[in-house]
Formats: sequence, C-alpha cells, structure tokens
Amino acid sequence: MDPGDLDNDFADTVRFHLSRDELDRQMRKIHDRGDSLNRPSGSGNSSSSVNALPQQESWIFESVGGYYLPNEDLAKMPLQHQEQLLMRDLIYAFSGVPSSHVKPDIQIDQISEMNSVDISRVRFRLDEVFNGAFRALANDVLPLVGYYISVQSFIEQTNMSPSCGRTRLALVTAFGDQMQEYYDLQSKLETDLQEKKLNLKELVRQVRPWLSILKVFSSMACSSRSKLTSAQLLTLLDQFHRDQKATEPEMKERITKIVSSVTRVYMKIVQLWMQKGVLYDTQHEFFVEDTERSNAMSSTLLSPEKCCHAYWAQRYRLLPDRLPAFLLSQADEVFLAGKYLNILRQCNVTMKLLQQPLAYNPGETAHEEIIKDSYDLPARKLLSVLSKDHNLSLHIGNLRSYFLLQEEGFAETLLDKCQEHLQCNVDRLIPEKLQTLLTETLQKSSDLFKDMLRCQLKDCDVATQLARRHKPERSEAESQESSSEAEEPPEVLNLYGYESLALRYEAKWPLSFVLYPQLLEQLQILQRVLLFLHYVRRSLTLMWQTPSEGSGLKSTKRFGNLRQRMLMCMLNLEHHIVLDIAEPRWKSLTVTVDKAQNIDEVLNKLEITVDECLRFGLLPTADTYTKALFTLGHVCLNFCRFVESPPDGTWQEFEQVVGEYEEEFDSFLGGILELVGELAKTSGSGERESCKQLLKRLEGFCKCSEMD
Repeated sequence: MDPGDLDNDFADTVRFHLSRDELDRQMRKIHDRGDSLNRPSGSGNSSSSVNALPQQESWIFESVGGYYLPNEDLAKMPLQHQEQLLMRDLIYAFSGVPSSHVKPDIQIDQISEMNSVDISRVRFRLDEVFNGAFRALANDVLPLVGYYISVQSFIEQTNMSPSCGRTRLALVTAFGDQMQEYYDLQSKLETDLQEKKLNLKELVRQVRPWLSILKVFSSMACSSRSKLTSAQLLTLLDQFHRDQKATEPEMKERITKIVSSVTRVYMKIVQLWMQKGVLYDTQHEFFVEDTERSNAMSSTLLSPEKCCHAYWAQRYRLLPDRLPAFLLSQADEVFLAGKYLNILRQCNVTMKLLQQPLAYNPGETAHEEIIKDSYDLPARKLLSVLSKDHNLSLHIGNLRSYFLLQEEGFAETLLDKCQEHLQCNVDRLIPEKLQTLLTETLQKSSDLFKDMLRCQLKDCDVATQLARRHKPERSEAESQESSSEAEEPPEVLNLYGYESLALRYEAKWPLSFVLYPQLLEQLQILQRVLLFLHYVRRSLTLMWQTPSEGSGLKSTKRFGNLRQRMLMCMLNLEHHIVLDIAEPRWKSLTVTVDKAQNIDEVLNKLEITVDECLRFGLLPTADTYTKALFTLGHVCLNFCRFVESPPDGTWQEFEQVVGEYEEEFDSFLGGILELVGELAKTSGSGERESCKQLLKRLEGFCKCSEMD
C-alpha cells in the first residue's frame, strides 16, 4: 500500500474522533503556512495550481483531508529545526490532529476496524530519525494522544446520540468544562512555538501533568460507554472518586467537580420528591416509581374506599437497580419522605414545606443532613396528626385490651352472654346477634372507641388461618386461578361457635395506615387462641362450682385431680402467651409510642411486637403445635360434657371413663411437651427461650397423681 494512502487513512480515521471545527482550524493553518513557504519571492506565475504537489528542497507535501501536510526529511535537518518540527507535530498530535512523525504502534489500516475504547489503548511512537534525546523526552508524554482521542470521541459520540440520558449528557458537559484548560494549554503552546518562545523540554514540562489527568478521564469515558443506567453511572463515577489517592489532591478535586456536576440532575429529582412529594422523572432514572400513572397531581384526593394502607403500600415502588450507591444507606428515608407528604395531602393537612437545595459532593455529608431533615418533617407531622387528632396511643391500648383479653371482665362477660351460641355449630349462628351481645358487653365500658370493635365468624380453624399467612408466595397467575377456591368456605363448617368467634377492629383512614388489616389479623389469631383457652378454663371452672346433681364429684379424688390439672394446664397455656410473651413486649411498645419522634418508630415497633407475640406465643414454625393445643382443649371440653351428663352406671364404670380421659389428656400433653422440647433444640434464640418458658410451665401437669 502506498505510504501516502496509509497516512490518509490514518488521518481520516483519527479525524473522525475529533471536533470538525478544531480540525479545520488546524488544517487551514498548515495549509496557509505551506502556501507561504512554497510561494517564490516576487513570483506571479499563474500556471502554479493549488492542487499540484509543489516541491522545494527537502519538503514534500502530502494531501490530508484536502490540505497539505509538510513531511520533512529529518536526515537533512539540523537539531534546532528537528526540535521545532517535533514540537509542532507533538502539539498537533496532542490535539488529535494527524502529524507526519507521530505514528500509532499498529498497522494504520487496523484503526478503521477498532472501536473508540481500543483506540484509547493504542500507543504512539516517534520517527526514529529524531535525535535520541528528543525522543526520550517526547516518549514520556506520547500516551497523551490516545487518552485525548478516547475522551474527545466519547464527548462527540454522546452529543450525537439522540437517545442519550441526562446523566450521560451531564458527564459530557463536565468533561468539556475540565478539558477547557487543556484546550487553552494547546493554544498557548502553539502561540509560544510560533513566537520562538518554546523548547521541547518546556513543552514536555507543561504537558506532563495532563498525562495522569487524561488517563483517568479516558478510563472514566471507556467505563461509561457501556449500557449503564443513570444510577450505575453515578455509582461508577463516585467509585472513581473513592479510588483516587489522597496524595493527588488536584486530581481528586477534578473528579469531585465532575461527580458533583453529574449528580446535580439526579439530586434535583431527589429534592423535588422529598421536599414536595412530586415525581418528575421523564426518563425513568429515579429509584422511586409511582405505579399510578396519571395526568393529575399527586395531591389529588382519593375516594375514602380507595385510600387505605394497601393502596399506599402498592402505589410507590422502590427500584434498587436505579439506586446510586451513595444514597443506599438513606434510600428508605428518601422513599418514605415523598410518600408521607402525599399521605398528609390526602389527610388535608397543611404544613410549611422544606426548601433546602440538595446536592451531592463526594467526601462530604451535607446531603445526608438535608435528606434526614426532609424525611423528619413529614414523618414527625404524620405521627403528630395520628396521635393528636386520631388518638393513636388509645387505639394501640385497645388492641391489648380486646385482642389479648386484658380488659377487666371483658372475656368473662362476653363468654357468659354468648354461652348458648358458642356451643352451636357456626352454620347456625347469626353474626348480627353476636354483634348485639358484644355491644351489650361493652355497654358499661368507658372506652371512647368501643364501637370500632366488631364480631366476626371465621370459616376455618386457627391452624388453617395461621397456615394461610405462611403459605409461600405463588405467581400472579396461580394466585388468580385459585383465589376464588381459597376464599369460598366449605358447604358444611365443622366448627363450634367458640372456635369460630373472632374480633375485628375497624380502624378508619388515616388510622388504618398504622392499624392495617394484615397486622390486625395477626392479633386476631392470638385472640382466637386466647378466647378458646379461656372458654375451656371457664368450662372447667363452672363444672367444679356446679357439679351435676347427685354425682358426688367432690368426693372423687381422681376426678378432682384430673380436673385440676386440666384447669391449671389451660391457665398456664394462656399465661404463657399473655404474661411471658405479650405483656413485656407490649410494655416496651407503650414506652416507644410515648417517646417516638416519627411515625416509623411507632409502626416498626408495633409490627415487631405483634410478630413476636404471634411467633413466640404460637410457634407458627411448627404447624402441629396449634393443632395439638386445640386438640388438648377439646379433650378437656369432652371431659366436661361427660361429667355434666354422665351415663348410667356404677362408680367403677364412671372411674374407668375418667381414667380413659386421664390417659388421653396425658398422651396429648406429653406429645406437646415432646414437640416443644424438639423446637427448643432447633429454633432460633427467641423461639428457644419461649419453648423453655412453656416447658417450665407445663412439665408439672403431665404425670398422673396417685389414685385412692
């Protein structure tokens, strides 16, 4: 291949990565100088053509992009001219302009097949005819050519990309601001060269600091060329800043300015969301997404039926793949701040919004304080609204009173009024009648919110309800396919009223944001178990107080011992849930509610308290435990029914049946103790401690007492 063609190809390829204006400017200067050098003094020869290839002594002009680039015969030049020519070529090369004596260290025709990232790795070499001292000086800074081409090509390709995101454009702008100093240096060097004020040593000295700078810029540009989201790009740039050594303060400052400039657009989205509750994210870069796409403003009031905890739990989503690493620790605060502002709007609450500019400067923590303040304002306000305007602490106290049956006389009065109904099958019960009896039970109560308590008849036993909560998540299609079957109760419910009766607490918006249905259902499960245990204990107590006429039960020691063990067993099972598990946690919850600074402290503590009460009280990890609990209770109830209506027969036959109930009770209680003992060995620390407390309470009731 002709050398001239190779140079032309190289020039065209490199020129593709340069600013066209810059290239034209440089080429015209070369062209003008070439014309002035080759125009004979006083000559007016009109036959000379611009397109001809004039020759004068050692100069040979080669066409480059329509202009003429002089190619000097170095062997015939003195050292002073060599130095001037080398400085000229280096200045052009550092600006990305092809020069005669600075060549890439690969075949020129390979450049056309390389991408911009690979070009940045190309190393350049000088013509070996140059003086060795000159080449030694210049070789140290030659990598600057490849770095410059890489950065400049990234800038141009990004600017020409129609679908480029705002973050990438911001990076290009930041590069342009930083590169302006480099452009000014090139212009100064060229001026000094023309005015004979520059030597090669001085040129290398002035250019050398940019070697490390453009190397980092080139690395940043190469890493940013891949398909990265805005969050990934911001994380990458922030990591570049962290990787910079403290011994290079100037380089670290430059990277700081770039990161601060690039993150400005993203942080404006964060600020608008946190301080106004408005999502303005046209390019889907922000890590918070509003699932309800609408032309209306976020503050549009919803209908009362739609505004609930489930709605707000689903409306906004946090997308981790759009989250920059430097916001990772405060992602929840950012997410919740805007969400709470919109909830407060829904509650028609007016407040003075925060207006603090939010920016990210690497190595500083000012943005963290602003984010914290932006979160605290709506989180505190929401707690204040729920506490002062909606009596949140009183409602939380009601959960303990009613669901944990701690309201004095409540459980006993309710069971007494509903006694006849509770012994019937659930299919025969009328919810409205039970609600009337509940209202009568609460009639003398001083509770201002007692009307929020409702009766409910469940279509399944407690073990089934508990299992539904822990059922593994299925795909959306499977859930839709089986939802109707799961919700439909069986045609015949084999449940008694005392097994089916449950309490509901109808918290209205905005109180339902904290006391939401899923949370209350967990407490309802505990309430059903406690009510059942209380019902069994009450039945055993009444049997002792009013024995069947003529049965003579008080004089039977075996019967008395069995009844007493059953009674104390039910009492200790109930006390284990209430006194060992629920009470200490509820006291801690009460303290938290009184001292809380924001709504999340209350919400998180309430969720943890309810979860631990259910998890440690009923050991839901063991599905058989709850079933065994109810089976043991049914043994006690069957024993009560037997005593209330004993069959005709001798005392020996009666004692034999009592012995059978005794063996059955011991068998089921022993099975529970064995199960709890195994759980104590394999469960976590919380469950293990609960199991030990339960074993300590029940072990004394397993063995039969000696009979007369």
